[in-house]
Amino acid sequence: MNSKISRNEFLKSTTFAGAAILLSSLESWAISSDRKLKVAVIGCGSVSNRYIPHLQSSPYIQIVSLCDIKPERAIAQNKQYNLNAKTYSHIDVMLKEAPFDMMVTLTDMQVHGDLNKKALLAGRHVWSEKPLANTYAEGKALVALARQKN
Repeated sequence: MNSKISRNEFLKSTTFAGAAILLSSLESWAISSDRKLKVAVIGCGSVSNRYIPHLQSSPYIQIVSLCDIKPERAIAQNKQYNLNAKTYSHIDVMLKEAPFDMMVTLTDMQVHGDLNKKALLAGRHVWSEKPLANTYAEGKALVALARQKN
């Protein structure tokens, strides 16, 4: 039997799995804290179309912020999913202004490490669509920073 799948099919499958794992983890956290978890999504490209509906389907999660370097994408996702979230074009402004518990990173993989570090330094929790960082050393440093920031 030939079990080859295309790169696109693989990415679609793993993205759905990642979104399901994220949703399960966040719901557990929200239930244990007895309040809705406020989420910021950074990166409003095609991958966000897999994550936003899953996050939105939970009664324990509220998407409060959308951020993208192309602001029109954040605005479009806000409208498409009827989120009533605040939109941002830069992470620094979002971290300064937006009241959220966790940032879900769905941007281009090359910037995951930098964006996740900024959020951790700002005292925010981070969930990153693969990968967390671009090197083992960078990932290890981010895990150490997350532990330090509790």
